[in-house]
Amino acid sequence: MIKIAKAVCLLALLHMAPEALADTFKTKDGVTLDYAVTGKGEPLVMLHSGLMSRDDMHNQVTYFSKYYQVIALDSREQGRSGTSDVQISYQLMSDDVVALLDHLKIKKANIFGQSDGGINALLTAHYHPERVDKLMIHGAVFNYKAYPPQAIAQWSDYSWSEDNPKDIDPEQFPGNSLKSYLLGHADLSNFEKHLQEMAHMWATSPNLTVKDLQKITVPTLVIVGDHYDVSLPHSLQMHEGLSNSQLFVAPGATHYIHREKPELLNGVLHDFLRE
Repeated sequence: MIKIAKAVCLLALLHMAPEALADTFKTKDGVTLDYAVTGKGEPLVMLHSGLMSRDDMHNQVTYFSKYYQVIALDSREQGRSGTSDVQISYQLMSDDVVALLDHLKIKKANIFGQSDGGINALLTAHYHPERVDKLMIHGAVFNYKAYPPQAIAQWSDYSWSEDNPKDIDPEQFPGNSLKSYLLGHADLSNFEKHLQEMAHMWATSPNLTVKDLQKITVPTLVIVGDHYDVSLPHSLQMHEGLSNSQLFVAPGATHYIHREKPELLNGVLHDFLRE
């Protein structure tokens, strides 16, 4: 029995995610970016959603670090990464991904992104196709006009207050992002300004067209939940526009499938990576 117990413990240790090695580097425009590398093997970049941090991808990082070298980045001005006086944009964040690959001396990588991270990943493939092996995006749009007009109107004139219970509710947006924000800030005194800067980006970008999508030839997996996510027609248009893509509509899933159904998402992503 003792030998069996030791064998079980050893097996469990072998299947545990390797320890993450966190580090920072500076971009050409002086922004300090925080990232963590976990595991060994083929590189796989993980990009989180807007206002969050790489911690939000914990389930995916833990799973895939058993098989790949997972590189999880806190995008600029989010999580543990530093700020800039320049308006944040998806193009800047996609340039940051390439800068991180250069910093790590990685020529090409698989990329998975969720929501804003998905847009970031898509634009990385658009601007830097030679750096992307396989592309996986969930809950992303290729053009901001896919968002409901009322959402765009709200983002164009966003207000937030620490005294409003709805604004700090950890179960709702944007209260669910406060924990990530405090990873890089002492308090919430500048959170409204930060939220407004992010909201300006959401209300005006991305601006890709179907013709732009047709130029992206890397193998791509488009993922969308079947309710409370990016609209199915827009996701289908993205899939049909991309010249080398697959579409997965996740049953019973929302914009937060990576938290709600990690086993389903991880399995679909892993199958695509192994093709």
